[in-house]
Amino acid sequence: MFNQSIRFPGLYWCIALFFIIAGGYYFFKPSPHKLSYLALGDSYTLGAHLAFDENYPKQVVTYLRAHGLDVGDPVFIAHAGWTSGDLCKAVRRKNLDDTFTFVTLLIGANNQFRGLDHASYSIQFSELLTRAISYVNGHTARVFVISLPDWSASPFVNEQDRGKISAEVAVYNAAIKEMTLGNKCQFVDISGILRERATDGSCFLSDHIHPSARGYTLWAERLAPVVANALKQ
Repeated sequence: MFNQSIRFPGLYWCIALFFIIAGGYYFFKPSPHKLSYLALGDSYTLGAHLAFDENYPKQVVTYLRAHGLDVGDPVFIAHAGWTSGDLCKAVRRKNLDDTFTFVTLLIGANNQFRGLDHASYSIQFSELLTRAISYVNGHTARVFVISLPDWSASPFVNEQDRGKISAEVAVYNAAIKEMTLGNKCQFVDISGILRERATDGSCFLSDHIHPSARGYTLWAERLAPVVANALKQ
């Protein structure tokens, strides 16, 4: 028999480390900065295969700090591969009582990729938008909904699929925009940014579909000034 007093603590640390590394899921309590930020989404929000400071939420925070806004690091409820239904379940499980200065929401790429029911997406997105509004105490102008990126032009996609994918993404974005503006939240269109740079290899990772740090910089440059303007009003 092994010595439990010695082995068990090591085992617990190993288990904890496994969940931290393997989960790909991040949730941190807000830091004591004046302004706080909740980022809701999937791998596009986390920044798949990138360092923490290279995803677009962290780059937005870096921009805001450089412009005199005391914003803490982003709090994430996000996971690679999540659909809108997955994000709804995670938000319900968390049942957050915390409120935040602003929230971003980017979800639906995996719904579109898997060909899931669009009507269900609309219901789930509406729930997420309502939750996001509650997280900012009803200040709808501080909820920033980001369009789905049009990944049809990425190197990952076969030539024959480009038109179909682009059309499907456009349908999602039209619905997202309508629901967002209908709830008086802010819609930030980043859809065409990477499409316009499809031949620029520096904007994509080696999987040819997820943005690189440079790609996320382009998103952050579109989003961050909108956030800064809202926070200064």
